[in-house]
Amino acid sequence: MVRLSPSRPLPTNTRFALCAALGLALLESCARHHVDDASRTYQPKVGQGEIVIGSSAALSGQSSFLGLQTVHGSMARIEEVNASGGVHGRKIKLISLDDGYEPARAVTNTQQLLVDNDVFALFDYVGTPTSTKIIDLTNRARVPTLGFFTGAEALRTPFRPFMFHVRDSYYAEAEAAIALFADQLKLSRIAVLYQEDAFGQAVLAGLQRAMKKRNLSAVAIDTYTRGTLDVERARDTIVKSGAEAVAMVGTYAPLAKYVKLSHDAGHHPWFHTVSFVGSEAFAKELVEKQHVDPAQYSHIVVTQVVPSPFADTFPAVREYRALAQKYFPADPPNYVALEGFLGATVLVHALEGAGPNPTRESFVAALERTQDLDLGIGHRLSYSPTKHTGLTGTYYSSLHDDAKFQLFDAAELSR
Repeated sequence: MVRLSPSRPLPTNTRFALCAALGLALLESCARHHVDDASRTYQPKVGQGEIVIGSSAALSGQSSFLGLQTVHGSMARIEEVNASGGVHGRKIKLISLDDGYEPARAVTNTQQLLVDNDVFALFDYVGTPTSTKIIDLTNRARVPTLGFFTGAEALRTPFRPFMFHVRDSYYAEAEAAIALFADQLKLSRIAVLYQEDAFGQAVLAGLQRAMKKRNLSAVAIDTYTRGTLDVERARDTIVKSGAEAVAMVGTYAPLAKYVKLSHDAGHHPWFHTVSFVGSEAFAKELVEKQHVDPAQYSHIVVTQVVPSPFADTFPAVREYRALAQKYFPADPPNYVALEGFLGATVLVHALEGAGPNPTRESFVAALERTQDLDLGIGHRLSYSPTKHTGLTGTYYSSLHDDAKFQLFDAAELSR
């Protein structure tokens, strides 16, 4: 089962009080839970009939497509597992709280999940600014956290012993973007527009890293404020730079507006953004709201970290579409939900490997001994005690006349 719950924004004048109270709350939680003296890890009670997993994601607001589709994709897998008897006789119960893509709410939700809901593990956190705010909390609580819908390096470096990633990193997506622009298309004038927060800065660092590797630097860099559509200033800055390509970092609505404003100003560069944008929502904004000229579609590129949800090539994609149609028939196939589906596949695998009497330690151990797990997408997933990124590899997609981002081979562009 899934419970989607609202979480009200935390007033600014109470945030510091929350941080101070958080450690006390976890200590109080320790008194209510069993504590393993050897590892000093809190052990939540695992019932005979269910195992409780907690999630915080944007279920409302400007980024709600990302949160809802991540959870729906995961639940398509979880509901089917539960219908078949669950894992070791236990149903998986996902408590999914709404953080609205706001960091303070994500912290509040995580506190509630750990202390009040006594969750076994955390799962399906969506976004960099929210996910990075729970690093210290999850480390102190020693709670395994799996399946982030973000590729931020701060969640990976330094090594985070309780954080596991299914997808590849933003550094990998940034490298792929610059490889496309500089190596395949031979473009040297590259600009960057980024959302001014941890997400934007994470991808910016990757882009600069990839450009420096090629003795390049951005011809212009500008920002916009998260949660707004205020991209006019950035448009003016980047148009004046004469950029041949623009790497954009943000959510779907402001980036679609930026593309339209750029075209309206007579500037028609290549555009790129990373997978977090939510390709289907981005396409809808570009086509239905901004009415971008179809002649420019092929120059709008999104890097992906999972295969196309529209392809029939891979068994996992076919299974995802069938189960999504069964449990969430109103949702069209999309990259975000497919990633959530694959994340839930890894979750179920680890719960099975944790044994009939699972502990957080046995769950982590099950993940760390996972080698060459066939997810049915042509790439195998592996972890180890020193490697917590499961899949590597990126894909290129561009906007097509069917208003979908379809995969393409970059090598074909230089032929």
